[in-house]
Amino acid sequence: MGISVIVPSYNTPQEFIDNLYNSLLTQTFNEYEVLIIDDYSTLKPDYSIPDTRFNIIYQPYHSGPAKCRNIGVQLAKNDILFFTDSDCELAPETLEVVYKNIQENDITAGNTITKVKTFLGKTIAYLGFPGGGIIGFDQVWKVDRLGFTRSFSSCNVAMKKKIFYSIGPFDTTFPVPGGEDTVFASHAIQAGYKIRYLPNQVVYHVERNSLKAFIQWQITRGRGNYHIKKRLGRVNPFFKLRLWSFKNSIFKSEIYFVPFVLILIILSVFFQIKGYRIEKRRNEKRP
Repeated sequence: MGISVIVPSYNTPQEFIDNLYNSLLTQTFNEYEVLIIDDYSTLKPDYSIPDTRFNIIYQPYHSGPAKCRNIGVQLAKNDILFFTDSDCELAPETLEVVYKNIQENDITAGNTITKVKTFLGKTIAYLGFPGGGIIGFDQVWKVDRLGFTRSFSSCNVAMKKKIFYSIGPFDTTFPVPGGEDTVFASHAIQAGYKIRYLPNQVVYHVERNSLKAFIQWQITRGRGNYHIKKRLGRVNPFFKLRLWSFKNSIFKSEIYFVPFVLILIILSVFFQIKGYRIEKRRNEKRP
């Protein structure tokens, strides 16, 4: 029994594709297939590779990462699913960690570490996103003393196929690429499944090194929060969690980064509120 690695891709730079491929080819566990679902990219990376374990599926139209992941599950040949993103790299032991732990766990969430190169990228990574940044997953999402948590990042999560289908597919009605993993995790918890945090299930994520892109990302997250609330009924627990994680960001930051981290926290809150209000107005105008 192997692992099906599912990767949505949209306008991914060639460098990122090459890094992802190299990280997969150096895995200590080799019984896997890779399904790259290209979401009707206008930028055309070269996905070709002389390895029959790699499969490329081209979408006939742009539909978002949730739909791509669902398609990947439908085409997966293996019973173990591992989800990551096209701007990520896997640590060499990650798939082996998944394989050794998934049989005794429902869902495993890993630590996603940002590969920082710039001052701004490192400052943003101190906020702990995506999936841990450079402060650690357990500083962004609470992990209990037994190692269980209540959420995961869709760029670093594994589960058995039967569990995926018993919870339901990723919600493709989200109008923005963000939040569907939070809703999926919440549904998993409600269904009685447990999410085990494995700190050695490591994925590396490219840094976010543009202030403009950071602000747009916060607006998108705010828009996603609106739809999380529509589906789950409330977001107050998530706001409280973010206050806790922001405190961790400050305490984990090197001293000379603290003022800049504080500025980004303020910008994050402001633009997420703005994104939430934008999405609320849009939906209230619809008949």
